[in-house]
Amino acid sequence: MGRDNGKVRSVMAKVILALLSVVVVASLLPLVETNVWWIRFLDFPRLQFMVALVVLLLLFLAVRGRSGWIGWTAIIGTAGALGYHIHKLYPYTDLAEQAVLTEASCTEGQSLRIMSANVKRRNESADIFLDQVARVDPDVLLVLETDAWWDERLSVLADAFPNRIQSIPEDHAFYGMHLLSKLELISPEFRFLFDAYTPTAFTQLRLPGGDVIDFTGLHPRPPLPWSQPTTLRDAHILSAALDARASSNATILAGDFNAVPWERVTRRAIRIGGLLDPRVGRGIYPTYDTKSFVISWPLDHILFQPQFTVQNFETLPEFGSDHRAVVATLCHQPTVARDAPDLDPADLAEAEASIEAAARLNQ
Repeated sequence: MGRDNGKVRSVMAKVILALLSVVVVASLLPLVETNVWWIRFLDFPRLQFMVALVVLLLLFLAVRGRSGWIGWTAIIGTAGALGYHIHKLYPYTDLAEQAVLTEASCTEGQSLRIMSANVKRRNESADIFLDQVARVDPDVLLVLETDAWWDERLSVLADAFPNRIQSIPEDHAFYGMHLLSKLELISPEFRFLFDAYTPTAFTQLRLPGGDVIDFTGLHPRPPLPWSQPTTLRDAHILSAALDARASSNATILAGDFNAVPWERVTRRAIRIGGLLDPRVGRGIYPTYDTKSFVISWPLDHILFQPQFTVQNFETLPEFGSDHRAVVATLCHQPTVARDAPDLDPADLAEAEASIEAAARLNQ
């Protein structure tokens, strides 16, 4: 009987060790600079990988019952992977220093509230969403994955948001976009950066106090199994960051980036655009997927340059979409000097290479 138990424990240890090895390798693969969808996707579930690593390591040690070179190899490999995950996720905890100053008050005419929501094209819970809009009362409302049905439902907001632009493709309707604003829109337009179906909203906003700022609303295509690498998504995000870098106005980027904040492309865009992420020092604030406890990632962002402080940043309860809406109340303070993230030497060259690769992909 003891021999049989030993064999069972040995088999279990081998199975657990194999699973542990897979998770360790998957944890470290995103270190490879590539546009391959499945490698880049592994950047998303870092918190989930951490939990899996700890559970599997404890099971392995319990089943194996003794150390040895295999056990120590498992411990060292797991410790390395856990350390990498902690390095990536630590900035998005309340232990880290906040990237954005919090201001309880703001000079009159300098404050604006932005709400960004991916409503999901097939979601028909418009009443719940409109109730959220009424409660939040944003100055700028960016709505993604809209179609003709959502266009009709959003028409009830015409009085509250007199300024608006919308793009509703006949095909590829997952990339419909509405930008509604109480503030004056100056030269608003949609640009189709890398294809004819994925709009990006560019406009200037005039604050009540008279200052003019830039706003970009984006919803790049996600990496998809087999058919869609991250090339277009990365170039889309980096193009918006380059525009922010070139602008003489304080700039805000908002939307569903289909990228998590600790991804290489997001961090590079933040450095290039001189942007700040309100999640840093506050928390992860996951926005997707509202239907799953396991799949829980922060894909929806509101990033802005250091001329802004934040009065409030939050995600809202689910409203029928697979995304939560994200809201930020900002204060424009152009005379207050703050430091933006430093540009890495290779950032601009890597951005240009990414944009050129995306352009070639659509030739």
